[in-house]
Amino acid sequence: MRRRTAQWTLILLALAACFFMFYFSTLANETPLVVSPQGCEMSWMSPHYVLQTDFDKSWTPFAKRYSLWLYREVGIDNMKERNGEPVLFIPGNAGSSRQVRSIASSAARQFYENRRGRFDKPLDVYAVEFNEDFSAIHPPTLLTQARYSTQAVHYILSLYPKGTRITIIGHSMGGTVAQILLKDLSDEVLRAVITMSTPSQLAPVRFDRRSEGVYKSIRDAQLGNINSTTPLISICGGATDSQITSELCAIPERTSPHRRTIMTSSLHGAWTGVGHREMVWCHQVRMMTARLALDIAQPSFDMKNIHRLMRSTSVQTSPPKELVNITGVPLHFKRTSSKLEIGSPMAGVHFLPLPTEKAVRLTVFSHGIELQNLARENGQLLTRGGILRVLFCTRPPPGVLEPGCVEIEGRASLLPRPNWPGAFPSEKGVLDNDHVSLFEADIQLTSYSTDSHVGLFFERSTSTGWVVAAVEPVLNATSSATLLDAMKPSGISFSLPARSRSLRTIFKLPKLLSHALIVYRGDAVYDGHCLGLRVPPLLLHQVSPIESHYHTPTRPFYLHSHRDGPFLPLIPNTNHTPELTIYSSGECGIKSITLRVAWKETLGRLGVRYWMGLAMWSVAVVALLMLSAIMGYDANGTFPPFEAVMVEFTQKQMLPIGGVLVALSMLPLPKEMIMGNSGILVFAPLSFFMWLFANGLVGASNYILKVVAGFFEQVQRLIGVTGKEQERSTSKRWIASILFVSLLVATIIPFQIAFMIVFIIQFSICCSAPPKIAAESSPKAEDSATSSPTPEGLRKQEIRRAQNFHLLVLLIWLALPFAAPILVVWVRTLQTAGYTVPFDGDHSVIVVLPWLLLGEVTASGRCLERESLNWRKRVTYASFLLLALTALLFGARFPYMVFEMATVVVAWLVATRVRWR
Repeated sequence: MRRRTAQWTLILLALAACFFMFYFSTLANETPLVVSPQGCEMSWMSPHYVLQTDFDKSWTPFAKRYSLWLYREVGIDNMKERNGEPVLFIPGNAGSSRQVRSIASSAARQFYENRRGRFDKPLDVYAVEFNEDFSAIHPPTLLTQARYSTQAVHYILSLYPKGTRITIIGHSMGGTVAQILLKDLSDEVLRAVITMSTPSQLAPVRFDRRSEGVYKSIRDAQLGNINSTTPLISICGGATDSQITSELCAIPERTSPHRRTIMTSSLHGAWTGVGHREMVWCHQVRMMTARLALDIAQPSFDMKNIHRLMRSTSVQTSPPKELVNITGVPLHFKRTSSKLEIGSPMAGVHFLPLPTEKAVRLTVFSHGIELQNLARENGQLLTRGGILRVLFCTRPPPGVLEPGCVEIEGRASLLPRPNWPGAFPSEKGVLDNDHVSLFEADIQLTSYSTDSHVGLFFERSTSTGWVVAAVEPVLNATSSATLLDAMKPSGISFSLPARSRSLRTIFKLPKLLSHALIVYRGDAVYDGHCLGLRVPPLLLHQVSPIESHYHTPTRPFYLHSHRDGPFLPLIPNTNHTPELTIYSSGECGIKSITLRVAWKETLGRLGVRYWMGLAMWSVAVVALLMLSAIMGYDANGTFPPFEAVMVEFTQKQMLPIGGVLVALSMLPLPKEMIMGNSGILVFAPLSFFMWLFANGLVGASNYILKVVAGFFEQVQRLIGVTGKEQERSTSKRWIASILFVSLLVATIIPFQIAFMIVFIIQFSICCSAPPKIAAESSPKAEDSATSSPTPEGLRKQEIRRAQNFHLLVLLIWLALPFAAPILVVWVRTLQTAGYTVPFDGDHSVIVVLPWLLLGEVTASGRCLERESLNWRKRVTYASFLLLALTALLFGARFPYMVFEMATVVVAWLVATRVRWR
């Protein structure tokens, strides 16, 4: 009865695993735009590409495989001459040189159409064409692209005067190539490196050990230990990017003035999450990237330009200390209120009285009127409207009519201006200059004289624009809400009766877990007349100095973070606390906010982060099943079928092992282990569910393979084809075949192709009809067509088929993630580069030889023999256990270690359990 229950449990697990595979893939595609909507205006251009034919074999051995192009904007750029500063664009995985057109077009139009004396030189934007190579899954291809790009840099600089430097822009894996160039080239060659949606911390696919070497090699460059004065800017798309998670995109945290990460959701002027492919054409982002490249190319460039342009937080203003001359300027005093709202202001100074509280905060919103405090920090005027200066004024001395005024030190920034009550961002995003300028200052009245005022000084009249300002008590609140509170069905609510009409209200959330695996849903209740307000309620969720998100309370909003994530180094303690800020002009206020865990959106973030770990944990399941089968085989001489072993495993070992994994996940282990969360208790149960998921996938693969094998067996019986009658010896022909394949691996094909051949052979053997077993030898039996097979022949056949099926399941979980992608890369390279171009694959014969020998064992009809020596038994059992432990403890972070350990296990098997003859 218990066995039957275990069988049904396995079937249900398999069905559930298939369902959740579909469900998680659906969530991975749907939830990013729910959590972080994308608002991008389509970019337009008039492209023309000039092939650099002189960049030939004399410069690079890859001239036949790749190419270099110069972009020209039709009707704007000079088609015949190079008259700007060089920029090289590097596309990413399966990317194209044509992706350069959006950024290059914007740079040309900004220089020639809107230069206004700001830029001295245009840009000459080049792009490398990699024929859509799959660099993300094949490190040798990535390194080949880096070598070609290095040679392209030297060629491009040879076309310009000596001393010219180049700016590198890389998208996706092209940004990784750019960081390799940052490591290899000096700051005398590189002007700056800009990466877009680039996995800077970890390789997105880690089935090859060499990917680890690539990222270790560029770590010093990321941290500023190499080329410390060359700017490295990483632009990340946030939660909207479902291909490269943004916690991997961020440059490792370290205090370095020339290293900068910014999320597009906090980038002033963009304020939106951006998808992976959309990063290169989203108008709001490409415009800022082009402007940044133009700024970097100017002789007067310094790092302050980057911080001004790629701004995500407020900037501290430093106005002059001298008195502001307001002689003869109209003065307007407001005596009864500490709030002021002006539309189409006339030139003059409007005064707001300061209240009697010791500490107050000044908040100023303006639209269509440039804040002088912000314009000074930006080094430019962003609007063509009036100019506003924010002053602190004291009572004038006797005999003087005008008060003494100085500009106030404070914090200036920009806010998006959403269309109430629509969603934010809208489909086309925030349009150019459609923003609100914000100025804030904390004023300590004890340091000033009595009868003080805040002055809003309009230097000239304007018929457009408006200003809202208020002086209010400092009202900040800190919430003790935790993740456990948000996990309740009702969530956690914050009531805002006293602060709902303030221009700014801050809630600090120091205990609410900010992690890439958690998404919170927020629901706000607001009152008042919000339609048509200057500043309707706007919520700002600031996670860190590089990441913030804006929301409108008219619909559910989602709080999320990329400050921490699985397998990333522990973040050093910082003074920044995640907070929720509410901005409003005051007529419409938020009464309350409710936060709860968004379970569906949270699940959507698991699939893209743990799919490699799930595959490796499935290998661990297969390894434990094979261990159990081999132990039984050594004990009683019978090799149990795969399904029988798995039913017993499901009944006895599955749940205890899941419990052990949960216990280990609670320990503060290194972040490279298990699921990479270093003892965060709330994430510990994830390991149990992923373990069940892995068991279900292995069970599903068992049933699918049985159905497929059964189908082919029936087809072979119908056409009269069966397997061979008995095992054969290893002939010279087979030895020659193995040597020939080994020679091909050593010279032409990557070893993964030979591994796929072994898998195909093993699959065909398991799908073949059972051979006819010879009858017992007797004169009658020799003449009888209906003789019964011998018991020994049946036993050997069952052992052989059971072993072959076990090995097939192991091969399928190794071949699909490790070898199949390289087969795609190899075929793609042959198609695009030609059959004569050498493939930079792995030509290690030692790695694939055990698998070739294993293929010979099964193809020759042999069985793995029982072991009689105790020490050999123990080594065999320990090797399978070590394979399972490697997959469970390190497989999610270092998948390549699982394949390496499996190769060692197979080598031991073919060396000790095969009777060669």
